[in-house]
Formats: sequence, structure tokens, C-alpha cells
Amino acid sequence: MDNRFRQRLVAALRKDPLALALLALLAGIVVFSLGAPWFAVHDPLKVNYATSLLPPSGEHWLGTDNYGRDVWTRLMYGGLHSIGASVLAVGIVISLSLLIGLAAGYFGGWVDTVMTRIMDVLFSFPQMVLAITLATLLGAGLPSLLIAVAAVSWPSYARMIRSYVLAIRGDGYVLAARAMGIPAWKIIGTHILGALAGPILVLVTLDMGSIMLSIASMSFLGLGIRPPQPEWGAMLNEGRAYLEEAPWLFLAPGMAILLTVLAANYLGDTLKDALEPRKPSVPLLFGRSRLPKTFAHEQKSAVPEVGESDGAILEVRELSISVREKGDRSSRPILQNVNLRLYPGECLGLVGESGSGKSTLALAALGLLRHPFHQQDGALHLFGEDTTAYAWKDWRRVRGRRIAYITQDPMDSLNPVLRIGEQLRECLLTSGSPWTRAAAKERALQLLEQMGLSAETYACYPHELSGGMRQRVVIAMAMMHQPDIIVADEPTTALDVSTQARIMELLQEQRKKHKAALIFISHDLRLVAQVADRLCVMRGGQVVESGGVQQIFTNPAHAYTQQLLAAIPKLPSSSAWSEETDKRIAESRGAVHAGH
Repeated sequence: MDNRFRQRLVAALRKDPLALALLALLAGIVVFSLGAPWFAVHDPLKVNYATSLLPPSGEHWLGTDNYGRDVWTRLMYGGLHSIGASVLAVGIVISLSLLIGLAAGYFGGWVDTVMTRIMDVLFSFPQMVLAITLATLLGAGLPSLLIAVAAVSWPSYARMIRSYVLAIRGDGYVLAARAMGIPAWKIIGTHILGALAGPILVLVTLDMGSIMLSIASMSFLGLGIRPPQPEWGAMLNEGRAYLEEAPWLFLAPGMAILLTVLAANYLGDTLKDALEPRKPSVPLLFGRSRLPKTFAHEQKSAVPEVGESDGAILEVRELSISVREKGDRSSRPILQNVNLRLYPGECLGLVGESGSGKSTLALAALGLLRHPFHQQDGALHLFGEDTTAYAWKDWRRVRGRRIAYITQDPMDSLNPVLRIGEQLRECLLTSGSPWTRAAAKERALQLLEQMGLSAETYACYPHELSGGMRQRVVIAMAMMHQPDIIVADEPTTALDVSTQARIMELLQEQRKKHKAALIFISHDLRLVAQVADRLCVMRGGQVVESGGVQQIFTNPAHAYTQQLLAAIPKLPSSSAWSEETDKRIAESRGAVHAGH
């Protein structure tokens, strides 16, 4: 359930006094029912024929029944049993429906066919008739009642959950997760269940009333909780014989059922309205105090500062990564004995052909490698710590806060159904730091302005922006916590030349402003020559050459590096690239030809 849903829910409750009143009423009924053992003055089971059928009075607020038992006390205990049984039934139904609906919707095929046919068979019978039949066969009592209600209620839930899963499983982020080899159970738990939380909450609230009515109806027929235990449906059954003589015996449980079901159904409609997309919601009624407007001294993670003697904030030592797919007898190497160091404030360029391992190395530095990738050997030290034993929570301390990632395609980082402002705020609100929504919005607007984007961008969806604007948003997202390391994986590949230049100027400006180190991955040697301080040339999962930019461009040692430099086309002098870059390339050409 995301922040937008909570905002719309609060706004809907504020605009609807009846919803607030029914929410308070439902809360009161639940509190009195749960607190019956403490609030009740009389014993709900004690029989006293001397006080039978007394009318409402100061001692007995709702009178007594034919056995002299206090009706108000039995009503509270009856609520404990009725509401408790309804919650148990809903829990069983939701659990069963989730398992079946998720399996049918996500896996499809014969699993979907079998589950759908079972649901079709159950839908062919009237639910109440089938529930009464099952309860009669199993015998009266709470376990039989729960089994009967759950057995006839789960198909409708499962079919709706299946429909939601079918719509979600084809989304880009789910397909990307499957392509990365993430296990099905993790995709379902991380991506699909999160999207289902809101709809399931609405379904539960809407159907809580109907399930409570079903339980009350079956108890009315003597198939529920056995007397003398109080339960609203059973109390209705007992009171109908005294409808004229003592109407309070029938009216009290009847009104309790009516008000509870009415409140649950109305609140379910309110939740449904909050879940549907609407105009921007009104400001929150409550909020924490604002943070200071100065953002320069943001809270950093508790990760220790640099502990290496040479001051490297990232050090890769003999790192080897391999991949092993299902059915493979042996692992296939992706990275082999890679060594590199990154120092504060410098720009390290990673160049090489496609498939050379550049992006895999970047993902390893971010702790984002998943199955079927495995670290076979070596170590990766980040801010002076060996990350070999890092758990997920340890990576979360640094990822996004001290080390940021800029992807090649900005849409890989942007959620297409959320506005830009919401995604920028989310970076702060989910970081664990005490940001308020207002302060997070102000921070987001400040960064958008620094990126050369107007304030109107805050309310836009990603598809409403150009490629260059989306990339600026991703850079703003990366700079949200003023990280120490930025990993930029070909951030300008899909952009035209002029936009490339503007994006690189912006990235360099932000890097120097915040004194961040940059790992810049690219195929474009001209671009790397402009921004990098040192270069690492990769081929076949190995670093074949590394050194300063001037050294690599003027005196390449490896034959592969020489081939890369010789393949750079000569651009006319009117090119947007700097003369310094052309000079480096010209010098490198001379060195390559001299070597031949």
C-alpha cells in the first residue's frame, strides 16, 4: 500500500463525515467486544430465573433474557464471538484465495486451467445452500462453521486475485525481474503482493459484512456456536420466540449486526474510492515537524568511513563472477580476476565492447547481482569494509545513500504510473531518515531546479518527458542523498549529441559540487576522454589495461586498446567535442601507427 493510497484515504475520510462516524462506530463495537471480559459487570452464562425477561433498566441496560441473563453483557460477548469468527473466516479465505489465485495467475498453463475449473464447479452451487449443507454434514460448532464459510467463499476471492495477477505479470518490471533470474517466489512476494495489498484490503472490508451475515444466518439456524455461548446470530434465534413479549431480545443483536455490517460495507466503499486514481489529494491533516531547509548536511549512513591506507573508497581485488544456468554442468566465467580502485572525487572510465563485463562489474559494486550470478573468488571493499559478508540490510545502508546508480535507460529507474515528484520524495521517505512529506517535496523541487527542470516537472508522469529530461530526473534521484560514489552505466547512449553534452556537463557539475567519485561506463571513447581521470579497458571479463587517460590515449600498451583507439573516426573541427579530446585521439593514433 503506497503513500498515494494513504493520502487519498485520509482525504476521503475528511470529506465524508458519515464515513468518519461509521469508522468511530465500528471501532467502538470492536473495542467493547474485545473488552467484554473487563467491561462486563454480569456473567453472560449465569442463569437466574428470578430476573428473567426484565425490561431495560439502570442495572440491566438492555434487559434480561428468558434465563435471567443480562442482554448487554451477552451482546458484548456475542460480538467477541461473531467478530472473531468473521475475522478468522476472512483470514482463512484470504490465505486460501491468495495461494490459489497467485498460482493460477502467475504460472498459468495447466495450473490455471485446473484451478479455474474447480472455481467454475463451486460457482455452479448457491453459496448459502452449499455452506448449510457442509455445516450440517460436519456438525454444529465453530470449526465446522469456519470450514463451511471458507469453502464457499474462496472462489470469488481467488478469481479476482487471479485477474489482478494476470494484469500485473506482464508489466515491464515483472518481466525484467524474471529475465534477471530472480526466483518466482521472490517476484511474487516483492512485486506482485505489494501491488495486490490495496485491492485485497478493499475486498476484505467489502466482504467482511457479507461473511458476518453468513455466520449470523448459520448461527440463527443452529449451525454455529453452540448455546449457551453468546453469538449475535444465535441470540436472534433465541429472541424471536419473545418478539412481542420482550422485543429487546431480538432488537439488540439485530441492531448490532445491522450497524456492524453497514459500517464495514460503507468503509469498504470508501477504501475503494481511495484506491481508484483521482485528482491530487488535499494536504495531510497531521504531519511531523519540518526539517531545516538546509540540505547540505544530510544524515549519512552509519557505514564506517574509509579505512584503507591509500584512501580508496572502492577497491576490487581479484574479483571473479560466474554464471550457471539450469542444466549447465559447469559455470561460465563473466568476470575473471578483476582489480581496480576508486578514489574520492575522481572519475574512473570503464570502456570495452558489449559483453566485456562492464555492467556486471558495476552491479557487483552495488550489491545487485542475483542468481544465476555467483561470486567465485576475490573481494570487494566499499568504504573500507569487506562486502563479502554483507546481508541485504547492509547493502540498503549504503545503496542510494552513499553509492548511487544511473541506468542507461531512465525508464528502468522510473515507475511509469507514478508522478516524478512522488518518486523523488519516495527516495527520502523510505530512507529511514526523519523526512516529512513537505520537506521531501521541497528537496525534490530544489534538485529539479538544479537539473535545469521547471517546477511543473514535479507533477508530470515519465512518459510526458523527453529522454533528456527523464535522464535529468534520474540524475536528480541519484543525487538525492549526496552520495560518495555515482555509478553511471552508459547514461547518454540513447540521446542525441547535443543532449549528451548537456547531460554530461550536468553530471560533471553535480559530481564536482558534491565531491563525489564517478564510475563512468561507456562505449564512446571520445566522451570518456572528456570526463575521466583514469581508464580501465575491459575485454572478455578481464581488465586488460588501466591507467591515466593521457597515458592510455597517448601510449596504449595492450593490442585491444590500440584497436579501440584506431577505430575512433576523425570528426571535423566544428564538432562539439573539445580540442583537447581531439588532440589526445590524434596523439593516440600516432602512437598506434608507430607501434605497427
